[in-house]
Amino acid sequence: MQISPSWRIIFHVLLFITGLSVVAPLLLVLATAFKPPEEVFDFRLWPLHPTLDNFRVILNETPFLRYFINSVGTTVPRVIGQVSIGVLAAYAFARWRFRGSNWLFALVMAAMMIPHQLTMIPNYVLIARLEWFDSWAALIVPNLAAPFAVFFLRQHFMSFPNELFDAAEIDGASSWGTLWLVVLPNLAPALAALSIVQFIDIWNEYFWPMLVTNTDASRTLQIGIRHFLEEDFTNYGALMAGVTLASMPALLVFGVLQRRVMDAFIDSGVKG
Repeated sequence: MQISPSWRIIFHVLLFITGLSVVAPLLLVLATAFKPPEEVFDFRLWPLHPTLDNFRVILNETPFLRYFINSVGTTVPRVIGQVSIGVLAAYAFARWRFRGSNWLFALVMAAMMIPHQLTMIPNYVLIARLEWFDSWAALIVPNLAAPFAVFFLRQHFMSFPNELFDAAEIDGASSWGTLWLVVLPNLAPALAALSIVQFIDIWNEYFWPMLVTNTDASRTLQIGIRHFLEEDFTNYGALMAGVTLASMPALLVFGVLQRRVMDAFIDSGVKG
């Protein structure tokens, strides 16, 4: 189907406006991070007198490195856990047909539709009874499994030709051997894409860490920045400097590997 030049222009204009609506807040945050206090409410794209004082304030007046370590130390295990559990569950759903498999997968899909906020109360009660409050365990353990990871990886497993599995069985490979030696090496792009998406989602998580942490020993970056805002409500420049530093890891990961993310999602939609 041919698209007329006029519609093509309209489409590109809409894309530009949409992209600008996403980029503009990021540019405003970045610009404010370099502004002195007297220019904070000046909406220039770049400050007249750029300064690094805001970064010095956020680094010196908060345990920023502690927050960073907490974020990395709780995000990486959760990503590894979600991807690992997702691989095993998705492989079982895609490879084998057993009694109740369709119902079990329907439950996984239903879990994707349940708002995360509804599961926080029972998780919080469990954390309190285990006396894990204000610890890394409270941030990691209740979130080691992700229904989205199971669904996403199952779509890729379903695209594998049965001939590969048959050839592995003929060669004497067990189910574990087939998974580790045949399937996973061919699934590397999808695993990388899932890891990146989950990393960004977990890194930016706010509500659950706010609920189960109370001291700097376990606060993540997002909660630490909010705590700084409560102590110095008027220092918006330092606040934006903290937001800029906290956003850099997620933006860097996505910026470097965005092509792999897009390719993996396109493949899952076409082949699933």
